[in-house]
Amino acid sequence: RADILCRVVQYQRNKKRGKRTARTKTISEVSGSGRKVRQQKGSGMARAGHSRPPHWRGGAKAHGPKGTIQDYTTKLNSKVRALGLKHALSQKLKEGNLLLVNDWNLSSYKTNYFSKVMMDAFAVGGRDGTTAFLIDAPPSSQTATSHDDEEEEKEDEPMYIGGVNVNLKVASGNIHNVKVVNQLGCNVYDILKHEKLIVSLDALKALEERLD
Repeated sequence: RADILCRVVQYQRNKKRGKRTARTKTISEVSGSGRKVRQQKGSGMARAGHSRPPHWRGGAKAHGPKGTIQDYTTKLNSKVRALGLKHALSQKLKEGNLLLVNDWNLSSYKTNYFSKVMMDAFAVGGRDGTTAFLIDAPPSSQTATSHDDEEEEKEDEPMYIGGVNVNLKVASGNIHNVKVVNQLGCNVYDILKHEKLIVSLDALKALEERLD
């Protein structure tokens, strides 16, 4: 359903554009003198009354925004947005570009190490590599533990920030063709924009629960 994907992408881009209150200056507000620039006749050039007309450098803006709130956001039902996400995931699976990994527990936070892993395993990054959209989520066992158990298991379990593994977050921050988000940030626009979709097992379980 390309029509549903198109509607969801338009909704996302309009929401990102948001609202604006742009306002430009009129001729009476632009800085400049009202003195006549040159004599009316005899110079061989076009007649000019002052130095602030719209077609002059430094002049006013013709028919510019007047400062009223311009709202570009559009509405789309949540069921349609969820359906669009399902269609996007199905499309990546049909293309063979939906890849699944056990977890994103990297042994290092270095970008060089992460780029080598992505190039060797998935052919992502580098000069000839593809783009990738990475989705991570903390394990369900970690979120369900109590406060007393957290102190005991703190040293063994990997750290997560914003629902993303810390080493993955740091290592991927300087790679322009790789985007990393938590499973709550999984969206149609980024799925279609990047060629490959790489999901951790915990993120896949969370997506299934959320989309059921």
